[in-house]
Amino acid sequence: MAKATNPRITIHPMFKLLLWINGALCAVTLSVMVWIAAAAEEPMPKARERVLNACEHVFTLTAGAFIGLLGGRAAAPDTPRG
Repeated sequence: MAKATNPRITIHPMFKLLLWINGALCAVTLSVMVWIAAAAEEPMPKARERVLNACEHVFTLTAGAFIGLLGGRAAAPDTPRG
């Protein structure tokens, strides 16, 4: 009788790298936005406002990228190896 093996699902290293990069961008932009909000002065200088808008845009993109990466992963998982 052959011994049954448990299939293992492997995660591609490039996928892990994409998740780490996306997570780092998300964390950095969120940190910068919190820092700018904490050091807010009225009226906000134009340069600081531009940085805040850029960080907000990148943060929105990274949130969408997480949904796309994980949704794509769920739709087409790696093949199990036994």
